[in-house]
Amino acid sequence: MLFPGALGDLCLAVPGWRALRRRHPDARRIAVVSEPLRALVTAAGLAEATASLDAADAAWLFGAGGSRPSWLDDRPTVYAWLGADDAALRARMASAAASATWLRVERGDGHVHAAAAYVRALGIADGGLSLQTEARLAIGASTVADALVDRLPGALLAVHAGAGAHGKRWDPAGFVQVAHWWQATVGSVVEIAGPAEAEAPAFLGAPSARDWPLVDLAALLARAALYVGNDSGVSHLASAVGTPSVVMFGPTRARRWRPLGSAVTALQARGSGPEGIALAALPAARVIAAARRRIALTRGDPDTTP
Repeated sequence: MLFPGALGDLCLAVPGWRALRRRHPDARRIAVVSEPLRALVTAAGLAEATASLDAADAAWLFGAGGSRPSWLDDRPTVYAWLGADDAALRARMASAAASATWLRVERGDGHVHAAAAYVRALGIADGGLSLQTEARLAIGASTVADALVDRLPGALLAVHAGAGAHGKRWDPAGFVQVAHWWQATVGSVVEIAGPAEAEAPAFLGAPSARDWPLVDLAALLARAALYVGNDSGVSHLASAVGTPSVVMFGPTRARRWRPLGSAVTALQARGSGPEGIALAALPAARVIAAARRRIALTRGDPDTTP
């Protein structure tokens, strides 16, 4: 399985990967992904082995010389979400594989949820498939995550104010209001910063998980009582580990890109611009109300106020 997508893409493709497992029950799966995703793929049991798309031998795929990747040594059956429109890459892969199926990483708008599109592209009917169930990732404990969570009082809110594109980001002032509400009524807050925000200063005045390895971040998210964030890979990871979540959408459509979890509230802003989602388009009061409802539904409590 050759997959060049980022974290959010991977989370959306997981139901399709699991459907492939049922199609090839006796196969040894090798996931060829970006280096940061390898440990997560292993921890979640999505493949028996991994290889890095960032390794030097990956240059062979693109005709840039070097040795052929070792994961092609045994003439495997290849599913590649890369090179569908690159005849030269396809020819090189076909020369080394027993068979190859060419697919694409989902992009753009549409009426079909991206996860369903991944499944259908494999020629698998998704009518009887529970995408939410198939997308769930079971990640073990992390000493790093436990050390952070165990020193914080009350229930934990995990906040990720970043996203790969600035236009997807809600006004930071909204996250500050949500964090203050939670700290005043429920418990503690942890601020998450991914690679896109690794150098940005913290702004919530809360403990932070800054550019953590994805396995540790997944374990942290799994221990949170609630997650609030933008349309980002971290939001998909929070949903995948089962964390109740409120996720904001601006330029992208929630109907196509929302995380797959059963405990996710997706809020579509009333507009957005190049600089992000303004509070006028998505007021903090609306997000806090959604967070209250999400926690009430999860706990069975009438409210989040002690």
